[in-house]
Order: sequence, then structure tokens, then C-alpha cells
Amino acid sequence: MPLTSRQALAKLESCFAAIAALDTDRLVAHYTDDYLLELPYFKPGEPLVAHGRDEARGFLAAILAEQRMLITIDRSFWIEDEQLMVAEYSSTGEFLDNGEPYQNSYVGFWYFEGERVRRLREYYNPQAPRASAI
Repeated sequence: MPLTSRQALAKLESCFAAIAALDTDRLVAHYTDDYLLELPYFKPGEPLVAHGRDEARGFLAAILAEQRMLITIDRSFWIEDEQLMVAEYSSTGEFLDNGEPYQNSYVGFWYFEGERVRRLREYYNPQAPRASAI
């Protein structure tokens, strides 16, 4: 059954709540088994693609072990025929090893299949550095 705009937005908010709680299992429970995570700007000239829920879980667990983030949805656009939520969002947080601040902004293309996320293609600033790296 296709999602409505409201339902898709609630799913994004639930994903972001799992990230804030550092709960990888709760996060990936929103994904299909064949979930595809695409981060074209993961590292300069080095995109990241994770195929499947298990591969994505490993990558996301490593990220959530390093930093805490609160993510706020700034704008969203629902394309019902595609079951696609295009969203702009921003994060604030900190690195867990030393408390240094982190912030970034994103544009995500969230594709749904039923009530689960089938694919995420997310663009963000890969050079939002740690303060100690400056």
C-alpha cells in the first residue's frame, strides 16, 4: 500500500530519532532487506555505496559509535507516484571521543517500498571537519 506524505515524513522522523538515540538496530528496522545507501560525497572522489540492510548496519554502527547527532527536517517534498521523499535537513551534535561539535546540512532522496525505506541517496558536506582537524 502506498504511503502518504504524512506517513513518509513520520518515517523520516522515526529514522532520525533512532540516530539521535544511537540505536542502529532501530534505524535499520525501517529498511528493506535490499536497502541501498548511496553517499556520493562520502569522501572527495570516493563515493560510498552500501548494498543491503546488513552492510548498511555495519557502516551506520561505525558512524554512530563516533558521533551523536540531532537531525532537524527543514523542508520536504513528496512525490507520490515515485514514493519518494526529497528532504532538506540539518544536524547538530558532537564527536563522542572528545565532545567536539559537529554540524552539517543534507539533501536526501528517500525512496519507499510499502512502509520501509528501499533506498537513500544523500548529499551532504563531506568536509564538515572536526575542530581538531582544522
